[in-house]
Amino acid sequence: MAKYVQNIRGIVNTEITNKFASHLGTIVGNFIGPGKPVVVGRDSNVTSQMIKRSLTTGLMAAGTDVVDFGIAPIPVIHYGKDFYNATTTISISKSHLRPEDVDIKLFSDHEIPLESHPKQVPWNQIGALRYVYEYRNIYVRAILKQAATDAIKNKGFLVVLDKTKDVDKPFTSQILEKIGCETVQIGSMDGESAGDFPQPSPKRISLVSELTTSIGADMGIVLDNDCDRAVFIDHQGNIIREQTVLGIFAKYALQDNPGGNIVSSIVASQSLEEIVTDSGGQLIKTSVNNVLNEIESNNAVFGGDEPGMYVFPEFQTCFDAIYAVVKMLEILAKKDTTLSKLAGNVKEYNRTGFTIECEHEKKDEVIETFMDKFESGDNINTVDGIRVDLKESFILIRPSRFEPLVRVYIESKSASKLQELTENVKKIIENV
Repeated sequence: MAKYVQNIRGIVNTEITNKFASHLGTIVGNFIGPGKPVVVGRDSNVTSQMIKRSLTTGLMAAGTDVVDFGIAPIPVIHYGKDFYNATTTISISKSHLRPEDVDIKLFSDHEIPLESHPKQVPWNQIGALRYVYEYRNIYVRAILKQAATDAIKNKGFLVVLDKTKDVDKPFTSQILEKIGCETVQIGSMDGESAGDFPQPSPKRISLVSELTTSIGADMGIVLDNDCDRAVFIDHQGNIIREQTVLGIFAKYALQDNPGGNIVSSIVASQSLEEIVTDSGGQLIKTSVNNVLNEIESNNAVFGGDEPGMYVFPEFQTCFDAIYAVVKMLEILAKKDTTLSKLAGNVKEYNRTGFTIECEHEKKDEVIETFMDKFESGDNINTVDGIRVDLKESFILIRPSRFEPLVRVYIESKSASKLQELTENVKKIIENV
């Protein structure tokens, strides 16, 4: 299982050029070694296609053999690597944050140093390129073997599934069909293509919510273009908070694994910590970029993060929205309940998140200011920015790695306290 995830993001043809992608591929290939395989896949966007081709040629120039999955979701790419004896996978997709950006994600058993100079092998040692397709059935069969399919089939769930023009969605609909679910799929709308919305947009979510309610479906689902993020909607059309979904999955995992470890990022709600503690488990809060590594290192039974990213180590250590959908149906079937009832058993506290512009050179000063303000004994965690746990509240300040801004998360069991903390935090950062 891959322990390390490295994310390279930038503007296509400006920061992430074909030359850059080719050099990156060669650097990765130099680390992996000649004659060894690496699995590569992408989403359906044209920019992803172009960058993948350049990156592939760079890998081959280093003597690395490339196993090309074509268009495939991240969890499917990650799961299939073992069948091709690969220790590293590379996924290229349109960024969730900015339409002009492309994301290159490296999943590997080791952190790959990317500061070295690319070195090409002689012409007669160039790596091989192989296109494969059997990985699709491998992934589907694995989920069907792992999940409680009989219990799900007995319930005969009706599910609304957002379906863009991406070819990744057949994985989800195919699996749902095989486990006895009736699926109503919503296609793209208003002439939009899959590339127009790499992440679940409010428009798409609203449409799924309305249809779920109108046809009396048990659940609505919206996936992103990578299939590593999922939005769950109950039969009443309510969007279930991501922290609430984390709580549902964590509680279920600890029932089967008493005393187990749960991993989430520093963004984790107080509610999640209470659920894990009450269920006899331990919550490990880590940096946003280190969730997968901590799951591996701590032999965790479940892990996850915002926005809508869930990891089930019994299947694979990767954010896997497709498996998360099946797992949620399994819980509903075994508990003979509804998603709204499950969500109702998880406390939801007042919570806000926002960004504030902040020059890169000022970010350390912001963190130091909060360190000084709360150094009087309050619970401080600096694993990723600074999180200050107060009585029935917390403040989290996370500097963005890529953009001149800081991300702020504040949660409180009191609505008035949340407003007070929000105003104070904004003033402190703006003064810096």
